[in-house]
Amino acid sequence: MRKYDLTINSNNYEVIVKEVTDTEVLAEVNGQEHTVSIKNIERLVLPESVPKLQPKEVSGPRASFSATATPSRPSADKVIAPMPGQIKSIFVREGDKVKQGQKLLIMEAMKLENKLPATRDGVVKKILVRDGDIVSQGHELIIIG
Repeated sequence: MRKYDLTINSNNYEVIVKEVTDTEVLAEVNGQEHTVSIKNIERLVLPESVPKLQPKEVSGPRASFSATATPSRPSADKVIAPMPGQIKSIFVREGDKVKQGQKLLIMEAMKLENKLPATRDGVVKKILVRDGDIVSQGHELIIIG
């Protein structure tokens, strides 16, 4: 759920987005509930709107990398971003059973859509991203158990 305090043409609105599906949005505007039909969804990303990721401090031993180091191979139970990009669509939910090779999500990188498959048969244990998230290479996206 998200709350927005908006001003449109000098009028103030409090908008609470309660639920979003593929076809509808349930929103409360200034205390009155509305169901809005979705005709089309198009994601627009302007360069200045892309969040700049801040490095996070990680405890434990630090690995050293050389200029020629190659990314580590993804673990068999994790779907890893092969390059920096943006998550466009996620086709599974936590708890879904998946087969090796099944398309789990689409990630856009360098104007190309990359369909990322399940690394093995199993159950989706955790989805670590949402539609629209910007990820870097090596970012864990989905954990399969």
